[in-house]
Amino acid sequence: MGKMNPVPRVKDGRKFEVERSAGEAGGLCVGAEFVSVRVGQRVRTDGAEDIWHSVGVYAREDEEGNLVLRVLVSSPDWDEPLQVASIKSWPGDEDCQTTLGCNLDHVPP
Repeated sequence: MGKMNPVPRVKDGRKFEVERSAGEAGGLCVGAEFVSVRVGQRVRTDGAEDIWHSVGVYAREDEEGNLVLRVLVSSPDWDEPLQVASIKSWPGDEDCQTTLGCNLDHVPP
């Protein structure tokens, strides 16, 4: 995976942008008010193959107008998912000197 390029200046009201590439299945780039993406992978449980959604990315605006993106991981062997990252931005706060805040603590969602 290469270096991430910054997104050009936003000229509309979208809060998030999703860019997706899935090989031959194609690609997608859209702006959105919120994001919910789950990625599944093939696993073997109880002697059978299945698809397990092991990663979820969820982004929304919180009650204070901050934008929060959360990354959750999950396993069929666990009782509940685990949040592995929370990334926050404050686009409406002109006095905020922090571009992005990251919390990489592993916590229940």
